[in-house]
Amino acid sequence: MRRLAWMLAVSAMVAAPGWAAAAGQGAKAPQGGDRKLSSKSAEVARLQENVPAEEAKSREADHKMEEQDRAIADLRRQLEQLKGTHAAPGKGP
Repeated sequence: MRRLAWMLAVSAMVAAPGWAAAAGQGAKAPQGGDRKLSSKSAEVARLQENVPAEEAKSREADHKMEEQDRAIADLRRQLEQLKGTHAAPGKGP
């Protein structure tokens, strides 16, 4: 029994520095993680600040596209009217 206790004591002393080193590394990891988290948080904040400007650009582009669609539709109507006007005299007797 004394031999078993002695072996456990020696094993604990041998393993203790490894545990301490692992604990020290574990303590350093969150610092790197904190930096990464801080960087990502700053990026999110920057992107959130840009959202209103990007939405305004999108609305402006939509408005411009709607105007162009109306202009195209108007030009098509005019073209159809011109085709009808030119076709009408040729249909006569």
